[in-house]
Parts: sequence; structure tokens; C-alpha cells
Amino acid sequence: MKRAAGTWVITGAGSGFGRVFAQRLAERGETLALWDRDAAGLETTRALLGSARVHVQSVDVTDAAAVWHAAESTRDAIGPVAHVVNSAGILRVGKVEELGAEEHARMMQVNYLGSVHVAQALLPQLKSARGRSTLLFVASVAGLRGFPELAGYCASKFAVVGFAQALRAELDGTDVDVRALCPPPGDTPMVRDLAKVPPIYKLSRLYSAEEVVDATLKNLDRRGFVLLVDAYSKLLHKVGAVAPGVVDRIIRFAAR
Repeated sequence: MKRAAGTWVITGAGSGFGRVFAQRLAERGETLALWDRDAAGLETTRALLGSARVHVQSVDVTDAAAVWHAAESTRDAIGPVAHVVNSAGILRVGKVEELGAEEHARMMQVNYLGSVHVAQALLPQLKSARGRSTLLFVASVAGLRGFPELAGYCASKFAVVGFAQALRAELDGTDVDVRALCPPPGDTPMVRDLAKVPPIYKLSRLYSAEEVVDATLKNLDRRGFVLLVDAYSKLLHKVGAVAPGVVDRIIRFAAR
């Protein structure tokens, strides 16, 4: 079935993957609603989009009521929502006993509960779209495998993948296409601003946001639930399914 016509909501649109999703979709002539709690970042993104039809709204995805309000105001301002790219997220690095409980909680609030809030607020519009609608959760390869010094981040992204998978099953028989994007480490401000890089990042180069987004949009119409966009992540995932001990050894090597 052809994807529905309608507005694309992009959360986390003020930088990183969200900004590049906005740029690529604008190039295709799509109508966009850009959400982020960073108002200045949103304005920078908007300025990059030229004459594209864009609605910008400052939204904190951890605030369920604010997300519902944004969903309604987006529909009223620019038309019904047919597609969602939920890219809002944060990353904290550190050993479990070193990273404060508040940091673990914050990642769950933004990465996981933010995903829940966005899905709940926008599902009514996605279900009403004429054609196949899209609900794309930006998770991480760290949502498929636990890595040292990323325990809290992995937990939050595992939660996103599990939530998306369960939601996909609940929506079976509808025209809402639920996907989980699990990209490799990205060369984005979120990663560049880290004071400490996790050891697993030694095993792979950082992929540009453009590489990740271009591969995602290219493969979005293919069948499947999890989207893996690079050869290393695909290999790690396949090997982990049949020989998890091999992946364990690779991770131990990287942590030395």
C-alpha cells in the first residue's frame, strides 16, 4: 500500500538525526512539523529548510500533556499527521555504580516515556490517515545488545524497541507501519559533546547523520521491523543471534 499523504512530525528536530530527517523530507516536498525542547535549535533547522511548509513547536516529550497539546496544535496549524519520526533522545555514559540514579531515570524519561507519549498522542491521527502511515522510533544498536558503560542508555533503548514491537503487534491489521531504527554510533552533537566515549565505540567509526538518515529513508518501504543501516550492526546482530559468546568476547576486547 502507498504511504499516506500528510504531515510528518519529527521530534528531536533541533539537531542530529532529527535535523537531517527534516532536511531530507523537505527536499522531497513533504509538509513538516518540527518538535524539540530546544527552541533555538528548531529555528536553526527551520532556516535550513528554505521554502518548505513547516510548523515549529517547542515541546518537551517527557511532558505528556504538552505532547497531546502539540499533536492537536500541529493538526490545526498544518493538517493531519500521517507520519512520525520520533528522534528525541539523550545519552549518558558511565559505569553503573558511577552514574547517578537521576541520570538513569532521565534517560528512561526522555528516551522511553517520551516515545510512549508521542505514540499515544499521535496514534489517533495516524490511524485516520488515508493509506499507510509511519511510526518510526529512533532507538539504537544499543537497544539490541547491552554494552559496558552504556547500561542506562541500553536499558532505555531496549525499552523503546520492546514498546515498538508490542505496539506493532497491537496494530496488526491496521495501516500504521511501526518500525524501530537501530543505528550505529552517530557523529552527532549528542555524541560529540560527551566528556567520555564508551569503549564499544572503538569498534566502529562514527556514522554521519546523513548516512544514517539516507539509508533509513531508502529502506523504509522494505519489509521488517528493525532497521539496521550499516554492515557492522547487521553483522553483530546476526552473530549475536547464533553465537552470542563471540560477541561477548568482542565486547570484552573493546573494554580493555
